[in-house]
Amino acid sequence: MTTRSHRAPSAARSPIRVGMLARKRLERQAREDAAVGATGGASGSRFDDETVETPTVQAIQAHANAYARREEQRFFAHIAGELTEYRVLVRALEADVDAYEDKTAGLSPSGLSAADREAIAGGRGPAFEEIRRLERRIRRGHHRADELSALIHSRFTAAKLRASRYYDNSDEKIAIYWGAFRRSSTTDRTGGGAPALRRADWLTAQENTKLLELWQGRTDAQA
Repeated sequence: MTTRSHRAPSAARSPIRVGMLARKRLERQAREDAAVGATGGASGSRFDDETVETPTVQAIQAHANAYARREEQRFFAHIAGELTEYRVLVRALEADVDAYEDKTAGLSPSGLSAADREAIAGGRGPAFEEIRRLERRIRRGHHRADELSALIHSRFTAAKLRASRYYDNSDEKIAIYWGAFRRSSTTDRTGGGAPALRRADWLTAQENTKLLELWQGRTDAQA
């Protein structure tokens, strides 16, 4: 199996700021939504004691979900070869370890002739060479598995950071929109705070558990 080297992906950590034009557009949309909602004609809006969901809030949520979905799909697309190699390598390692244990179990003094014991002690003979070959292959396999694990982890983390930053940016948009909406709304049923974004499941799951599922081939999230 050919060993390939990969450069770990980078992900900017600075927050995405909402620009002045986008801020003005959000505030204008909030005033329009508040005016329509006050007349009872806001199609798709929901007013209750806890939150308000307007078409604008729903659109921001949908855009954030779509961005996270693209990051997830891009992660799978870019890591497909490494995931396949990792699965094949794990199965090969299991077979090599089983063979090594079988070989070493048969080296008990009671099961060997004096000549065999002398050859193994001196580092000679087919049995010794086979064990040494398995040891080298197992070491190489573990080293490559560690490389692949680190690469998959770094790419997953980079995708997670990018998606999380987009959600953070969407949170800021909703905060700007919500402030203008409350100032313009004539109803007192606008809740105590801005609507909270619902983040994609793969961003809220335990990272190590999720990565283990990915390594084991559970790519049903792409379906």
